Amino acid sequence: MKELQIIHTTPSTYEWQALDEIELWRERDMGWFGRAVERMNDAMNAVSDLIRKIPGVDWTIDNVVSGLLNVTNEITQDSVWRTAIYEEYRRAGHAVYTPADVGDLDLKQIDAQLDGLDTKYRTLAAVEGAATGYAGLPGILPDVVGLVALNLRAAGEYATYCGFDLAQPAERLYALNVLNAVSSPSDTAKQATLTPVIRVSRHLTKDQAMRTVEQFALTKAIRNAARALGIRLTRAKLAQVVPVTGAVVGSGFNAYYTSKVCDAAFFLYRERFLVEKYGAERLEDRG
Repeated sequence: MKELQIIHTTPSTYEWQALDEIELWRERDMGWFGRAVERMNDAMNAVSDLIRKIPGVDWTIDNVVSGLLNVTNEITQDSVWRTAIYEEYRRAGHAVYTPADVGDLDLKQIDAQLDGLDTKYRTLAAVEGAATGYAGLPGILPDVVGLVALNLRAAGEYATYCGFDLAQPAERLYALNVLNAVSSPSDTAKQATLTPVIRVSRHLTKDQAMRTVEQFALTKAIRNAARALGIRLTRAKLAQVVPVTGAVVGSGFNAYYTSKVCDAAFFLYRERFLVEKYGAERLEDRG
């Protein structure tokens, strides 16, 4: 959030309740569909391993997918229509022209604009996944790239509604890390991956973001994150080459993954909004 001035000292009742809901979200299990996906992935591991022995498959994963995802991360965030989002706020009666202006809103006013965003992206993901699922192995590359592009766009919209400037490379890396966290194949791995994302959500400030850029070489970090995400999603999508089940796996996985990305973006960006509005110390002291 660019040059946000903290002019509010006490969260509203709605905002305190939102913080409680964020903590509950972290503790919640994956649900029945998530466990079903894990069982399916376990069953398909042998098939995936056989496919990866085909000459050229690993080269494609390591070189083509990683490169495309890196490019996608760069261009997708720029495609978020920040101006249109700010116009939505103004139509609702809020004087929002810059990311800093969002900081003057109550979280309840932001949530009103976020309503229905997850449904839009989940529907788009299901349609895209079914189409490429029918294509089998040749459809995996465009499917993975399309899925990542769609979900980066979703994360970008959540970020923009919450007042974060995706023109900043640190914010692009953050969005990519949200996607990486959700792609973890198990609850334990997912929680371990989310830990640094949560830490950033509580402590990321403008100065800290600049130090992060200097310390970790941001461009390289984005490239590595994109590569890891590409490999993980490609392995999961190899199940699509199985006859008949391909379209089911494609549409089901894409919709489920996108739903989880939207959930993570919804909670994490709203938490970061509250941290930057009130300060982490104030939120931790509820007594």
